[in-house]
Parts: sequence; C-alpha cells; structure tokens
Amino acid sequence: MKLLQIHPTDNAAVAVETIEPGCVLNVGEYALTALDPIPAGHKIALRDISAGETIIKYASPIGHAVTDIKAGSHIHTHNVKSNLSG
Repeated sequence: MKLLQIHPTDNAAVAVETIEPGCVLNVGEYALTALDPIPAGHKIALRDISAGETIIKYASPIGHAVTDIKAGSHIHTHNVKSNLSG
C-alpha cells in the first residue's frame, strides 16, 4: 500500500512510503501516475484540483488550492490556503 485514502470523496491522499515520479498507483477503480516525487507522509492530488477548490483529505477539508493542481502532483503547503473561512 503506497497511499492512505480514508473516504472515496477525498481528492487528496497521503503517501505511506516515498513515491517516485512515474509510479502507477491504484486508487479505487482507476490508476493514477505520480507526476512528482512524493515523500512519505506528504499529500498527493488524486484528481485535478482547480484553484479555489477545497482540498479534502480523510473526509475533511484542509484548505483551498491556491493554483490548479494536476492529479498525481505533490500538494505542497505553498499551494494550499489553509484558512477555510475565505
């Protein structure tokens, strides 16, 4: 198991182990290719996330995307606005 995803509506998961670019990951009934290196414990986008869209991890909102984030990309703290009130 390389990813931890808690709920089917999550659009972000957490790498359980380091994931190299090009690694194909099984996510439910589809495959996702990692575009970036994802260090263990860090988030990866499970689908394309548009700027302003809420990022959901473990069935809970964790912030809004500052820019568009492609499926398979590392979700960095610099591309997430954590203030959910705005």
